[in-house]
Amino acid sequence: MVKRAATTLVAVAMGATALATAPAYADPVAPSSSPTPSPTAGDTARKPYTPDPRIVSVDVDPDVVVVSKGRSARVTARVTTKDVQSVDIDLWGPRGRGDHGGDHGGDHWFGKRKGGPNDGPKFDRASRSWSFDWSDRAGTYRVHVEAIGLDGKKYTEDRSFTVKRKEWHSPRPTGAKATRIAGFDATPNPVRKGRALTLKGKLQVAQCWGDWYYDDWNDFSGRRGGDRYCSDSRNYWNNWRWLGSQDVKIYFQSSGSHRWQYVDTIETNGDGGFAAKVRALRSGTWAVRFDGNRGLKGSEATDYVKVWRH
Repeated sequence: MVKRAATTLVAVAMGATALATAPAYADPVAPSSSPTPSPTAGDTARKPYTPDPRIVSVDVDPDVVVVSKGRSARVTARVTTKDVQSVDIDLWGPRGRGDHGGDHGGDHWFGKRKGGPNDGPKFDRASRSWSFDWSDRAGTYRVHVEAIGLDGKKYTEDRSFTVKRKEWHSPRPTGAKATRIAGFDATPNPVRKGRALTLKGKLQVAQCWGDWYYDDWNDFSGRRGGDRYCSDSRNYWNNWRWLGSQDVKIYFQSSGSHRWQYVDTIETNGDGGFAAKVRALRSGTWAVRFDGNRGLKGSEATDYVKVWRH
C-alpha cells in the first residue's frame, strides 16, 4: 500500500514539470473590437412615418360672384389636404350656417383612410361648386372645410366670397331732361262770347330715385312697367317734379284755321304751377308751350273751348 502511493505522487510531480516546460506555439493576441457584420437586404428596418394631418389650401374662384337678372353664376371651392381620412366642404350663407337657400349646401367625403406605420404622406384634392341666381341673397358667403386627420383630430379652414346683384341702369342721360305740362285746362267750357277764360296747369320734369332722368317723356307713364326706364339703386318710379321760374307761352288757333296766334307769356311759380286770364271771342284750341332750354326738353298741352253767342 505504501509503495503504490509513492509511485502515484511521483507521476503527478512529473506531469506538473512537463506542463511548465512545454514550448509556446503562438504569440498572445491583444484584444480588439471586431467590425459589425454587413446586414442583408431583408434585415433593413423602415423608419415609421409620422402622419402630419392638415388642410393645405382652400381656394375659392371667383371671390366676387356677380349675378344678372335672368342669369346664373357659378363659384367653385378647391381643397387640398394632407394625411386626412375624410373631409367635408360646406357653404354658409350671410346669416350663418344653413343660410344658403336652394341646393347650395354640399359635402365631399374622401372615405376612410387606413394609415400604416410605414405609409408615406397622403395628399388629396377635392372640389365643390355652387350656382347662384337673382333670387339668392346678396352678401358674404363662407366655405367651411372640416377634415378628420389620420390622428383622429379635426381640422378646419374657412374662405369667404361675396355675391352681388348686377343692377340694370339706364344710361345717365347726357342731353336735356324730359318735361311735361300736367293738368292743363281752359275753363269754363263752353263759355259765352266775351267772357273770361282761365288757363292753368303745371310744368314738371321727370325724375326718378337718385335724381335720374329719362329723355323721352312719352315713356314716363308713372305706372309699373314703364319704370324700367327710370332705375337707379331701386327699380321704382318716383314721380314728376315741379319746375318753377320757367316761361310758358300761350297760343290760340281758331276753328277752321291752321295758324297759331301768339297771345302771352307767363312764368311758373315755385311749384311749377301757372294760371292766366284770357278773353273768349270765338271757338278754337288754346295751347301752352314750354320751349325748353339747354338742360330741359320742350313740352306743350292743348284744350279746345266752345264759344257760344247770346
